[in-house]
Amino acid sequence: MANAVLRGDLRARGTSRKIRVVVLVYLGMLALLLLLGLPPELNQVGLSGGLELALLGVQVVLVTYFASACALQEIAVEGERPAADLACGPFSRRTIVIGKSVASLATVTYWLLLGLPMLVLVSEIRQSPLASLALVFALVAVQAWAVAQIGMLYSIVFESEFTRTLAHWATLLAIFVATLALPPEMQWTNPVVAVARAAQGAIPVEAVACYAALGLGCGGLAYGALRRFGTT
Repeated sequence: MANAVLRGDLRARGTSRKIRVVVLVYLGMLALLLLLGLPPELNQVGLSGGLELALLGVQVVLVTYFASACALQEIAVEGERPAADLACGPFSRRTIVIGKSVASLATVTYWLLLGLPMLVLVSEIRQSPLASLALVFALVAVQAWAVAQIGMLYSIVFESEFTRTLAHWATLLAIFVATLALPPEMQWTNPVVAVARAAQGAIPVEAVACYAALGLGCGGLAYGALRRFGTT
């Protein structure tokens, strides 16, 4: 693995006790929801359909928050250095941004794969096509990665931990709550709404494009913001 930042972040997250707790909380909440939501008779399609949407909604919220909190250092992973600290070392801006971005994407993908068996179980109960689940997987991965990119940008731009946290939660509220006030034709910008529509078979082209552009844009802004540390 050529990128030293990526290698270091993946190693730190792979051995972190905090990440293990995050995974336990994430999987525990999904498993509890699944346990409470399964109907006594598994052929009750209507109930399991509502359960699938509930699982997807909880998953997108948890994965998005945990990924962005780790990128922001709101959840400080043992052994993982923030982008601003790395800028004072021998790493180039390109190495830092690419390493942090890919580490976030890898983490999001890993967490989604951990939760996949529960979603497949519910899909099998509903007898719904797995193609829609693949669309949801890709959409959630892009959404969570994009918000994690915002967290990386905030970790560089804001020096105060309080300011970073405040900006982070304001952003999460804007993405998950404020977007619900938009006209119906624009509510695909809400991650939960977009995931629900994707689960019903609608191809979320606008949502994928929007969040991919957001993630790439934040990566570019992070690259520019690192210049103030004198990094080339």
